[in-house]
Amino acid sequence: MKTKILALAVLLSTSMVASWAQARGSASGVMVLANAFIYNSTDEDNGTKVESKNSIYDIKLGYLTGSGLYLGGLYTMRNSETGGSSSDGKALGGSIGYVGANGFFVMGHYIASAELGDNLKEGKGIQGDFGYITNVTGAFVVGVELTYRSIEYKKTDDSKYKKDELMPMLTVGFVF
Repeated sequence: MKTKILALAVLLSTSMVASWAQARGSASGVMVLANAFIYNSTDEDNGTKVESKNSIYDIKLGYLTGSGLYLGGLYTMRNSETGGSSSDGKALGGSIGYVGANGFFVMGHYIASAELGDNLKEGKGIQGDFGYITNVTGAFVVGVELTYRSIEYKKTDDSKYKKDELMPMLTVGFVF
């Protein structure tokens, strides 16, 4: 059911963005975007505090054509600290998307390689981004996006572990 809802949302988003698109003329070139999601929390139970710090960073590098087609790659890093224990992760994949002349964009990523902590390896999955970017000055852009990510990992004991995430992310980057 979740997959059908996600597919419908991506289809509607793509249609909406495509209908808003205008001719981009010669606005094309290399696009570099950096996204960040940071979430910190403190839980207190009868005087005992447990702090949790989570951060996820995406770096996207690709080529934006004059018609708005985006082709590139994704590298993502994550760190989670809870109660003194820490877990790091990373993922790498390919990207395709569309960036409208008005700044709205939709991107899909195939994650070909991912790791999480010491015992989750050989991860594969998908990521979808829907957001808005705008020029601040010259080639510098800022924006926001909503990211859905689903990765299935192989555990060291050959069992499977799946992690689905939905998060807002802040975006900064350059198009040159």
